Amino acid sequence: PLRVLLLLDQFVRRFVVSIDNLPRKKLPRRQLVAKPVAGTFLTSPADGEDWTISPDNAARYTPYVRLATAADTGRLAAFYLRYYPLFQEAYAELGYPDAYFNDRLVEVIDHLLETPEVEGPIRLVRPHVFYQYADPALEALSAGQKTLLRMGNANAAEIKAKLRALRDAVTRGPSSDSD
Repeated sequence: PLRVLLLLDQFVRRFVVSIDNLPRKKLPRRQLVAKPVAGTFLTSPADGEDWTISPDNAARYTPYVRLATAADTGRLAAFYLRYYPLFQEAYAELGYPDAYFNDRLVEVIDHLLETPEVEGPIRLVRPHVFYQYADPALEALSAGQKTLLRMGNANAAEIKAKLRALRDAVTRGPSSDSD
């Protein structure tokens, strides 16, 4: 199902662009490595004019979570480390010739791991066409952190566990041990 969920053309460039933009407020949708999540954002009316993210919204992210959790962390890290020069080159082409992509990757993983876990329904407001988080602290989060919120706590916990494992694998570097 890789081709169903990911854009594999220009994979390295798309991956680098995706990682670099996750901590920002907006994502460049046409340049990302992942295809847009299917379906529409599901909300539930809470009371009167208030909305919340529907618990059913999490199911839209399930194929992505399954893909991420099924992927062998050791093999992903080995692929990344083997082709790291290509990732670094793409990062330099983005305008960071004196920075290391691996540093950015670890920084972004740490940023995503800081995403709060919200208990209970997440309240929304709709001042215009698009929904916003009613809580200003949640609305101030990055695009990547908001994505983790939209996928629900259970999915986010699985993604965070994979991110922790990947972080460990790419910071540990190549080893002769098998995982």
